[in-house]
Amino acid sequence: MGQPHGTAVRPGKGADAMGAGRGTAGPGRVAVVGGGIAGIAAVKALLQAGVEVFGVERADELGGLWRLSPDTAAYEGLRLNTSKPRTEFSDHPMPEEWPDYPSRAQLLSYVDDYAERFGVARHFRTGTELVAARRTEDGWLLELTGPEGPYEETVAHLVVANGHNHTPRLPEPPYPGTFEGTTSHAHSYREPSEFAGRRVLVVGTGNSAMDVATELVGQADEVLISARRGVWVLPKRLFGRPTDQWNGALAAVLPWRLRQRISQGMLRLAARGTEGPALPPSPEGVLQDHPTLSDTVPALVRAGRIGVRAGIEGFEGRRVRFTDGREDEVDHVLWCTGYRATVPFLDPSLVPDPARLPLYRHVFPLDEDALSFVGLMQSTGSALPVVEAQSRLLAAHLTGRLPRPSRDRMLASVGGELQSARERWGDRRPRMRIDVDRYLRQVARDLEAVTTETPLAGRRVIVTGAAGTFGRALGARFSGLGARVVGLDLHADPSAPVPVVACDLTDPESVTKGVEEAVRLLGGGVDVLVNNAGRGGPAPAELRPSAEVHAQLNLNLLGAWDVTATALPHLERSRGRVVFIASRMALLPLPLAAAYGVSKRALAAYADTLRLEVGTHVGVTTVYPSMVRSPIHDSTREAGLSLDGVSRPEPLEGVVSAVIDAVTARRAPRDVATTRRGRAEMALSRHAPTLTDRIVRRTVAARVAAGAFAKAPLAEGLRRRHG
Repeated sequence: MGQPHGTAVRPGKGADAMGAGRGTAGPGRVAVVGGGIAGIAAVKALLQAGVEVFGVERADELGGLWRLSPDTAAYEGLRLNTSKPRTEFSDHPMPEEWPDYPSRAQLLSYVDDYAERFGVARHFRTGTELVAARRTEDGWLLELTGPEGPYEETVAHLVVANGHNHTPRLPEPPYPGTFEGTTSHAHSYREPSEFAGRRVLVVGTGNSAMDVATELVGQADEVLISARRGVWVLPKRLFGRPTDQWNGALAAVLPWRLRQRISQGMLRLAARGTEGPALPPSPEGVLQDHPTLSDTVPALVRAGRIGVRAGIEGFEGRRVRFTDGREDEVDHVLWCTGYRATVPFLDPSLVPDPARLPLYRHVFPLDEDALSFVGLMQSTGSALPVVEAQSRLLAAHLTGRLPRPSRDRMLASVGGELQSARERWGDRRPRMRIDVDRYLRQVARDLEAVTTETPLAGRRVIVTGAAGTFGRALGARFSGLGARVVGLDLHADPSAPVPVVACDLTDPESVTKGVEEAVRLLGGGVDVLVNNAGRGGPAPAELRPSAEVHAQLNLNLLGAWDVTATALPHLERSRGRVVFIASRMALLPLPLAAAYGVSKRALAAYADTLRLEVGTHVGVTTVYPSMVRSPIHDSTREAGLSLDGVSRPEPLEGVVSAVIDAVTARRAPRDVATTRRGRAEMALSRHAPTLTDRIVRRTVAARVAAGAFAKAPLAEGLRRRHG
């Protein structure tokens, strides 16, 4: 992904440091248009697959429609209409303490954290607009305008992820007559206070219309909703749980028509006892339109605080005439009538109307193999899992792991989907419609045969003790899985499998400099910190603390504490992970090695406390290996205090795999044993400590009786007490 020598680079603000130069294109190079959720997911998936990619976003920051900006449809009171588990990305869970339906600000922070965690932001050129994209023999010639002016760029593949909620759609043709009041589209709505004292007609029954009408109550003198057709308004919670989770549970086992009957029965049951004015019922089934969720509008309609009107027939002055013959005088008409899908940078002859474009899996055009779309769909649920799935599909295709089917097969699939969509949703954007659960299952089947060779691609990892036995193995495995790894150790080691920064973990000044240098080498952030550095040696508990005791406590506990605290701001920004490698001896203390056992038990206690403080933003895991044959045991063995007969050695690879599993788990596990025996010992030490002590005493007594410590001066007291 390096830049060719002699190439003039014209990156925009926030551009990838390894980014694109003017007029250059590496083999297979990809450009992603759009810095919203779809674009971020696409860049992330392509980076993890090892694809050379950069993103283009015309705004100065990422986030798409969830940003508060004149060019977005967001407003301060905006909330999700899908619940957390049905919204979040599969590898980046939302904080547990968030509400079922997070706010706009929370989702924006979630998306920012996601982009930071996976190193996406530095691969985007913000403040840069794609003016036009022209097809060439080798790919695309892009005409871009960035902070430094216009320039051109060539790429092999173009991914359109610009969203479809930025070009307002108004009634076509316009309603007859002239309206002498004011009008606006929901795209420009920000706060209800701007409508104070006015009579407002909200046109539409989608989620935006419900949210806006609710906010206007108490500010506007009168609030009316014009419903051109009937609508199902679902409560956000149904029988104690978020409504969309019921349908999600049923989707795994039932076809949509049967799910619809069950859902409608549940809604009728929940609505018993509610009488009075209401929005007109839909003649269609509840799963045959985009879901509208609101707990407030039905209650406000019943209370007479929101008036319901039929569709508009025409205007005269400030009067609005409705299709049922009723007339009302209003001051402002607020059009909540949706958006048109547009791709202004593509030739209209190539894509006349994106909403009517036949796409295989809603990603791949049938006759254009250098162009893909992510997010050009209208889902029955959240867009986030869908664009994540589409991005993985795209990455598998562009890396050759999942070739496109033949055109005939793609055409047959697209035709079947269109027919099914029309049967369910009619002619309302049938090309864009997807059932989220059915679609995700289909993509999962497509990807079953595709192995993910780089599950940690793009992740930035610091490993302490990187020049030792554990550290080398960890560095090699992380690198092999696609991560960028930098090690910290007392001395730099050119022979290590990853770059190693010289750092004395017992010296605070050295830790500060070492972490800063590691962060710089990783490109400005950290996703994972593995506290592996450790020191062992003989240190009986009955003797006064020696220099060896102080050395072990300083490195095993205080060093890990210091490096963690220093790296924590970076880890919090990336919603990262911290892994502490403790020891079986933190759970099963053994004599003659008190400093090691005490320091590792204290390390586990530190991890537990840290989890309580930062666990909402940083995953904290403690791993408990048994004995692994390594130089750390040499000093104990030389002193005649080896406990080889007490601890059963385990393979190094098992410990490394346990760390990898902890880092890649969807949620960070609390404590991880590395073997089946280790899990049994962990359970025994926690639930039967007295029995555990008895077992250890008998084992040590047997070792003393066998003469294991006969030549060890430090074990004199132990031998004497055992006779």
